Amino acid sequence: MSEEKQEKPRILAVDDSRVMRRAMSRVLSKDYHVIEVENGEDAWTVLLNDDLIQVVFTDLSMPYLDGYGLLERMRASDDARIRELPVIIITGKEDDDDAKQEALDKGANDFITKPFDSVQLQARAKAHVTFKQTSKKLSETSDKLERQATVDETTGLGGQRYFCKVGDEILAYAVRHQSPFVLIRMDIDNFNDLFIKHGKKIMDTVLKTIGEKFDTRVRQEDTVARIGVSKFGFILRETSLENAHTLIDRMREEVQGMAFKVPPNGDLLKLTMSAGIYEPDLEAKQEFKDVIAQAEKYLAEAAGENGNRVVSHSDNKLAAKPEYEDVNILELLEQLKQNKPDALAPKIDAILHHIQPLLKFLAENARDKFQAVLQQISKK
Repeated sequence: MSEEKQEKPRILAVDDSRVMRRAMSRVLSKDYHVIEVENGEDAWTVLLNDDLIQVVFTDLSMPYLDGYGLLERMRASDDARIRELPVIIITGKEDDDDAKQEALDKGANDFITKPFDSVQLQARAKAHVTFKQTSKKLSETSDKLERQATVDETTGLGGQRYFCKVGDEILAYAVRHQSPFVLIRMDIDNFNDLFIKHGKKIMDTVLKTIGEKFDTRVRQEDTVARIGVSKFGFILRETSLENAHTLIDRMREEVQGMAFKVPPNGDLLKLTMSAGIYEPDLEAKQEFKDVIAQAEKYLAEAAGENGNRVVSHSDNKLAAKPEYEDVNILELLEQLKQNKPDALAPKIDAILHHIQPLLKFLAENARDKFQAVLQQISKK
């Protein structure tokens, strides 16, 4: 019997309410060994001394060290075992969305709301507890460990370590051979809000579906990876900035057209994505992390306001960029009023280049009116 108890996954329940702690123990004790503590300081002591803890359930409001403080201490720990432990926040009626957002920002993995029922509690525990013992983990092959480090299990795409390793190699090759590439950072808009509202299970389904879609849209020589909770990265080799923008814009529209059923009512969840595209200067001395930082900057610009946009920029001095003469739109309109279209013909390319941002703005912000105007023009 003692060996059976030792084989049970160990859960740490942190709550200053003895009633809540005992309630969790009653529900979970059949399948798990539950350790009860009443504040974050006691929880920290247990974590330091018990390396078999596999998941932490914690309240937010507690004396001495609250749930936020415990989260911060765990995520800042030098011990990877503690730093990467799943933490499920127990929220009450007094905890609003801002409180959940703060917990999510500090590294929470999931939420459960008081009063919880046994099915809900068991489902959370089952989703986050690893049933393999530490001794079995240590005996896994190096190939398995490497895969865990480089492949994202939710989407099947490469992970952050994989993305950075490939990126370092591609940047070195590009500089040596003057072979340009484009880096894209793409995020789900307002992901944290969606996670708080719909939960981990629904959002994991969303991420898996999007990841599978992205994987089919890139070429074999390109790279796509999930490098954060809702963060995707792309490296497109030998691709112009314009073609990259067209591809990512199409993918953004495909995501916008998706709909995910949300139980129990079957409501449809729709979402949007924003992207930053960057083509680096291959003559500059920089590391791959610097290229990512630049793409992040344009992603932040795209995600501003309501998001659902793509912003691109090139610093590649080797790329052939056509030069367009300046045009005065008011003068062009006046020439049309005077029935002088021939004066505009030599400037068509320059006109299209300069009004492109305006046309894009109208297509994104006044789509129906814009299409109606185009239909009127085509009829004439």
